[in-house]
Amino acid sequence: MGCSLAKQDDSTRAPAKTIASVGSCAKFSSKALPEFRAAFRSFWPDRGLLIFQTLPLLRTFLLFIFLLLGLFLEGGSAQSARGLPLIPQSASRDPLQVRAQSYTLDPETGIARYKNASLTWQSIVIDGTEVLYDTRQQLIRAEGYVRVSEGSVTAVMERLELRLQDGSAEFQGATIFDSRNRAYLTAEIVQRLGESHYLALNCSFTTCNPRTPAWEIRGSRIDYFSENFSSSLGSSLRVGGVPVFYFPYLAWPTVTRRQSGFLPPEYSITRSSLPKFDLGYRIGLPYFWALDDEHDLTVTYDWVERRGPGWKLDYQYAFREGMRGEVRSQRFWERDPRDPEQEAGSLSAEEAAESNLHPSRFKYAFNHNQSFGPATRLIASGLVYSDSQFQKEYELIDEPNPNYAQKLTLSLSQQFAEGNVALSATQDRVYQGNEIAVLNNAVDRSRVQSLPSISFRWSETAWRSQNTTLNYALSGSHTRFYREEGLNGLGTVLNPELRLRSTLGVVGVSLGVAKQVSNYRVWSIDTGETSGEYDFNVSLADVALDTVISRTFALDNDLYSRAKHRVTPRLQYEYIEDVSQNFQNELPPFGGTLRTRRLATLRVENLLLVKRRVYEPTLKVSFATLNRLRKEGLDELLLQRLERLKGREFLSESDLESALARLPGSPDPEVVETILALAERGAPQRTPGVGRRSESEGKAEIWGRLTFSQPYDFLRTHPDFDPVGPTPLGNETEVGQPLLPLKTELSVFPVSGVSVNYLNRYHHQRHRVVEYALGVQVGLSTNNRASVSFRENEVPYTTPYGAEYAATKTFGFSNSHELHEALSAGISGSFDLTPESAFKRRLTENSLFLKYTPDCWNITLRLQEQAATTLTSSGQEVEYVERAIYANIDLGGISLPEQTFPGWSE
Repeated sequence: MGCSLAKQDDSTRAPAKTIASVGSCAKFSSKALPEFRAAFRSFWPDRGLLIFQTLPLLRTFLLFIFLLLGLFLEGGSAQSARGLPLIPQSASRDPLQVRAQSYTLDPETGIARYKNASLTWQSIVIDGTEVLYDTRQQLIRAEGYVRVSEGSVTAVMERLELRLQDGSAEFQGATIFDSRNRAYLTAEIVQRLGESHYLALNCSFTTCNPRTPAWEIRGSRIDYFSENFSSSLGSSLRVGGVPVFYFPYLAWPTVTRRQSGFLPPEYSITRSSLPKFDLGYRIGLPYFWALDDEHDLTVTYDWVERRGPGWKLDYQYAFREGMRGEVRSQRFWERDPRDPEQEAGSLSAEEAAESNLHPSRFKYAFNHNQSFGPATRLIASGLVYSDSQFQKEYELIDEPNPNYAQKLTLSLSQQFAEGNVALSATQDRVYQGNEIAVLNNAVDRSRVQSLPSISFRWSETAWRSQNTTLNYALSGSHTRFYREEGLNGLGTVLNPELRLRSTLGVVGVSLGVAKQVSNYRVWSIDTGETSGEYDFNVSLADVALDTVISRTFALDNDLYSRAKHRVTPRLQYEYIEDVSQNFQNELPPFGGTLRTRRLATLRVENLLLVKRRVYEPTLKVSFATLNRLRKEGLDELLLQRLERLKGREFLSESDLESALARLPGSPDPEVVETILALAERGAPQRTPGVGRRSESEGKAEIWGRLTFSQPYDFLRTHPDFDPVGPTPLGNETEVGQPLLPLKTELSVFPVSGVSVNYLNRYHHQRHRVVEYALGVQVGLSTNNRASVSFRENEVPYTTPYGAEYAATKTFGFSNSHELHEALSAGISGSFDLTPESAFKRRLTENSLFLKYTPDCWNITLRLQEQAATTLTSSGQEVEYVERAIYANIDLGGISLPEQTFPGWSE
């Protein structure tokens, strides 16, 4: 039984005292007819009396209508559902909507008392067991259980006072939950100062359960903005109830938009058995300055234990739509001189001056990307390093390739429907030999640059029928080549291409023919005189035949319903003409890298596809399910309602959906999908007998793949073959032995998350397998994964495509395991089973991590170790072991400590 009333202000209230009893509402009856007549005469004295005296039928009809209205108001459900405004617009800027089980009203004091009520004013919803509304002071009071909702913020408190004139409120004994940030704010007194703005006194802030928080921030005063930037004074960070850090002033963002402030500190430890790579611990303190919506600046103070201080600047901008860019700089001032005996580089220990032993260490980089219309784009970038050891030492790049000294690129491109055209320029300088050494200042002066180059590509379909397609394309470039030593040049390259794809019965045919036409003119850098011209015209072709043979099988077992075996044989032949690409009987300074090829490959792929029988598993809303839903930001009130379903087992998703629909305030369809996805699934319910009503057929998936690849190199058929162009690639067999090793690859996926892979190369001339590899991967979940791998190759070789493989015998492993719902650990590594180093070290690299992720924070620790070699200044090769420790701490998605000073941010 409920009521909802529209109250008048004091100027229109009748002087007679009216009290509506609990559980009832005012209604018309036959006894109230004289009072209604008197009120009607006062409103319309003459005509009203005339109507009631002369029209008895109308009088009876009106009486019947008012009787029905009285019965309707006595039920109270319809008017309660509409929630009429408590006060008219003239008395308050926004109407107050009230829904209540019962109420009492005292006209003398103007106080309405509601039981089990819900009041709505502006964006605020107040639910309480007992709510008082003072119509004269425009004040709402509530005690007992009180719940206030405003946007993403929900507050539960012991006592509430809300003033409708300015929207200010005071909560006592309150706990505030922000679902968007998944954060809790608990305080003795909380003041609502404005929309989504709260001031808490003697309070604590956490993203954990506020009753037993793993961490919290306690402060004398916290200004909390649901859609802004929050801060606190006199705060302490407590972990497990123990204070670990004190902040005179602390601020953190509670919005997705950018805010100025100190970002989380960066911390790592890098240890090495060589002093030149031993950094010790490293701490970075970054400050983010949000200049405006178009650009920002991050300034990081970097302290390296065994090097000294450094600075890093990162400026980002996006001044207009379609534009973005970044300018970065990094600089270190090393306090201790380098030991020339331990350093490698172009300077020997005797040649190194004092200034060389105190090198300037820096990095500068910029990137700019801008569009001019929907199809035109400009890209510019630059990169400069002080020495060849910077990437290895400060950026932890083990083997930088190429090891740049500097790189500048500029590109302006235009896209068309059938192709594109681009104007570009590239200049890069690489440290000679890619040597990693802080004293290395020598660069490769013969490296070729393109300053500038214009390139294009155009393609179109010439003819198309039901089974045949003919495409032709043309691409090319015109480039000004430049280098610091040797010859400069100007080159033009054109590549016309024609490709036909057709189907002849059950056989697919693909045929492609192309030409590479090139012309180069070169001149001396010193004299500038033309040294000559050269050109070459190379023909290219490829042809392929393929078909598909398949058969489907019906399976009568509990795992699979159907299987399909598909065989795809493919025969391909590739041809590159053997053409002289020399310049005056020498290697050409530009171009001339197209190596001849006459290679036939027979490839047979066997694919086994299956369709599984899918049985409906049982579903349960467990404690872990509620925990995951809380992490997803589900409303706390809905989580409390889901407690009614905890532990119950549902036979299907539809049963769980029906149970969710019966909950008070049934969740939205999107929320239902989230609950179904995170519900704990039990054993599948298999219904025996004909029909298998509890099963369905899943999608087709690959169960296994077996591929045979047999190449045949026609260039090796003649032992006396001597190419006139560049030497062909590939040395898998001796000259005169054109049949290359047979490559077999097997992959099996027996169940979801499990795969087995096998590879071998059978050498026909040696009559044995010369290389094989085996790998097994198991992935049951994100944090439960394992893999092992083994590879052995007897001799190094190069394929006809230029891929190089070294002789090796290695064993690799990885494993990560979920020790607890919130704790996981893992280890990975690689063993060299035939070590040749002086240390005889078999474990070449390994990594160990520990990850703890409860519902409100997470910490990740990782230890990484690897063995490597380097050169000293005397050219001696030295082996060393490098270790690094990384730590990452995140308190519930809130970046802490992230500070600003009052008045520094908007």
